[in-house]
Amino acid sequence: MALPAADIAIVLLVIWTVSSFLPLVPSGVLAALTVVGYAYTTGFAEPGLGVLLGLVLVSLLASAVELVSGMVSGRLGGASTRTIALGTAVGVVLLFVMGPIGLVVGLGGTVFLDGLYEHPGETRVAVRRSAYAVIGVFAGPFVQAVMLAGVTAAFALSVL
Repeated sequence: MALPAADIAIVLLVIWTVSSFLPLVPSGVLAALTVVGYAYTTGFAEPGLGVLLGLVLVSLLASAVELVSGMVSGRLGGASTRTIALGTAVGVVLLFVMGPIGLVVGLGGTVFLDGLYEHPGETRVAVRRSAYAVIGVFAGPFVQAVMLAGVTAAFALSVL
C-alpha cells in the first residue's frame, strides 16, 4: 500500500501538470519541488537517486521549454530577440489588464508592429513573424504539460 505522502505528491503533480496552461505559474519548478519534498519525507529512500535526479531534471527542463518557446518560434519566424523580449514584456503587462489573452495580444501585436516597421508595406512578413511567435506562446504550455504528465507517471510508477 502506498504511503499517504505518495498519494499527496501524485495529486500535486497532476495539479502542476494542469496548471501548465495558467500564465505565470511555475509548474515545472513546483513539480521538481514536489518530487524533492516527497523524497525528503522518505529520507531520500524513494524514489531512487537516479529516478529522483531524472524527474527533477525533466521538471526543470519543462519549465525552461515553456519559458523560451515563444522566443524560439519567434526567431524561427524571423523576429529579432529584442522584439520577442519586448513583446513578452508588453504581453505580461497586458496580462494584468486583459487576462491571458493580453499575453498573446501583447506579444503578437509587438512582433507584428515591428515587422511592419522593418518592412513597410509587407504585411505578410509581419503576419508570419507574429503568427510564429503566438504559436510558440500556445505550444509552450502544451509541451510543458506533456513533459510534466510524463514526470507524474514516472513518479507514480516509482513509488507505488
